[in-house]
Amino acid sequence: MMLDETTAQARRILSATQRFGGPVDAGSLLSVANEADQHWEADPEKHRISMRALDLLIEGELLIPDQNGYTYSLSARGKEATFLEDSAVFSGAWFDAWVASESIVEALRNQRSSSETIITKLAVENWRQFVSVDLLFHPRLTILTGANGAGKTTLLNLLSPHFEWSAQLLTRQLPNEETVNVAHTIGKISYSNGATSSLVQSVSAGISNMPVAITQMQHVPGIFVSSHRSISSYQQLQALPARFSEWESLRQQFTSEVQARYFGGNTGASPLYRMKEALVAAAMHAYGNKAVRPNDSARELWEGYQDVLRNFLPPSLQFERFEVEDSEIVMVTKVAEFPLEAVSGGISAMLELSWQIYLRRGSQSAFTVCIDEPENHLHPELQRSIIPSLLKGFPDVTFIVATHSPFVVTSTTDAFVYALGTNERGQVVSRRVTNIDSASTPDETLMSVLGLDSTLPLWAEDKLSALLEALPAAPTTEELRDLRDQMVALGLDRQFPDAIQSIGPSE
Repeated sequence: MMLDETTAQARRILSATQRFGGPVDAGSLLSVANEADQHWEADPEKHRISMRALDLLIEGELLIPDQNGYTYSLSARGKEATFLEDSAVFSGAWFDAWVASESIVEALRNQRSSSETIITKLAVENWRQFVSVDLLFHPRLTILTGANGAGKTTLLNLLSPHFEWSAQLLTRQLPNEETVNVAHTIGKISYSNGATSSLVQSVSAGISNMPVAITQMQHVPGIFVSSHRSISSYQQLQALPARFSEWESLRQQFTSEVQARYFGGNTGASPLYRMKEALVAAAMHAYGNKAVRPNDSARELWEGYQDVLRNFLPPSLQFERFEVEDSEIVMVTKVAEFPLEAVSGGISAMLELSWQIYLRRGSQSAFTVCIDEPENHLHPELQRSIIPSLLKGFPDVTFIVATHSPFVVTSTTDAFVYALGTNERGQVVSRRVTNIDSASTPDETLMSVLGLDSTLPLWAEDKLSALLEALPAAPTTEELRDLRDQMVALGLDRQFPDAIQSIGPSE
């Protein structure tokens, strides 16, 4: 990180702020601060330095975001700073913490081969069930886990506007509360281009859907995949496509069907229908004939997507290729052939996921994918392999995943894992899990990361409690052996093998 350049630019921003008679938006402020260099926005490094300098001033409370989060004003401390030396302004615990955090972000940024903007940090404080959430995103994979109701999906939904996905954020506010119709800053988002944006929400009385405003939202290419998987019944193609559409158009058609169903609508065509329609069109136009010229884009989609599936679908399926028969897509494996709509729910979910990512890759290779509960509909073996398959199949993509599955949590070592749990007051906080054992069993992961007290079935827990309650305070050897025999009969010897063996064999 170019610290000297950043602090020097922060000085220029402070001076520029004084030239405005009141609150000023970030764009105007940075334009004045960079008036000596008209091309600063076109230079990624200069743009990043300006953005980091602005964030430095906000973090040090030299600049104060106004209530709406869109404009900034000099604080009393900021006015005083204009007369002080840099050593007196940019020093102290807050400055050291900011530099340390930025150094980590810079190190992660240098691991990426792409310059496409990604989200680097998310902080939320004193909002809903959250008291303190601080997430630093890994350049390849970040996993959020925790119990139901901990807020994994809510945190993903805060990111969703970047990816053309508007999730509902329902609020309930009593009409006599002073906070009604008042904007509240609930946190902030940071980006790899150096920009930082406040997260601001205004709430109305009663129950309402009140989105969170991202005041300085940056363009982050990517897609959002909700936890709701589509249920697709068989539909014949109504008409053969007369032309092959651009990949982005195909992706938007598919996403529109997914969103329509998510919000309770129905266009009459399922997402899988749109996928079949696009694949048939690709097959028709890919290779041409004596009268029709071949379409290279169609051929790339037709052949490239099948290459992805050969690596992405489970080896047990033995997928070989797609074929078109009577305007239907037939999936050909080494042992069987069946229509696209005849696949299982788990395979259908994998097709839906990979199709969206593959189409998005058609316009650029590096982007972000947010996935809520990728394990839905998947067999444990597929839960274990889906993340490694995604990382292998899409090497330039950044994944942000929310999951309950211990198989997903431990699926790779090259990731940041955050567990959402509650403090002594029942408020949700985040903690980075740095000592996770990727070789641990699912039971161990459920207990150490997800916070389960026990992985025993409830019936077994009740039986064990009853056995222990019936055991005298000072049991005899015979009573202990009887306890052992009862635990063996219940199958609990597999849960407590060492304890069972320690009781010793029967005489």
